[in-house]
Amino acid sequence: MYLIPTNSTIAIRCAACGELEFHTLSLFDFAGTNLLKLECSCGKSVLQISTKDRKKFCWQIECPICETKHLLYLSRKQIWSDAALSIFCEENGVEIGYVGPNQKVLECVERDDRSISDMAEELGYADYFDNPDIMYEVLDRLYEIAESGQLKCNCGNNDIAIEIFPDYLELRCECCKSYAVIMAATEQDLEIINNLDEIHLTRFPFKEQNGKKNKHHHKKSKKGFRE
Repeated sequence: MYLIPTNSTIAIRCAACGELEFHTLSLFDFAGTNLLKLECSCGKSVLQISTKDRKKFCWQIECPICETKHLLYLSRKQIWSDAALSIFCEENGVEIGYVGPNQKVLECVERDDRSISDMAEELGYADYFDNPDIMYEVLDRLYEIAESGQLKCNCGNNDIAIEIFPDYLELRCECCKSYAVIMAATEQDLEIINNLDEIHLTRFPFKEQNGKKNKHHHKKSKKGFRE
């Protein structure tokens, strides 16, 4: 006798806060509806799944890597399967999530527990930074602060954009345009951020430092890199 699975686990990282969360997806979630929306515990949308016939499903994924929406078309057999399926960023080819049996998804997540530095290496950013080791550790610490809810602007906005330069990070509030600069090139820079438990942007205007604003840089929001 062959049992058809009706429950799957989705593990996907939020593009807004960077948190990896698990969601249970049942075939019966689509009883009486053609659209299912999944949200992160921070309240932001991570995934929308739609279907017309409950045989083919369209996934609209908020990508945490390139910060765009990806469309993924999966069959019922692919979603409710006895194997875990990887979900990739279409632009960079980086795994951003998994769907499948709970235990197998958990195994995939444990095996792919990459840090910010691992993802940066995979995307080829090592040669860009003045001191890659320091930059990666500063980034990891910055995201620890962000995930604890202590990276915010004094205007009340928690959606902080991050621009990455070769030797520093620039934090910017998209609402009031406040700025903060985090240096990331020396051991002293690392020590400073390791001693911080919170970062609150103020409304003070950002002052350019030695023309650094003219350097080529990469933009990043929470967990996603993009050029």
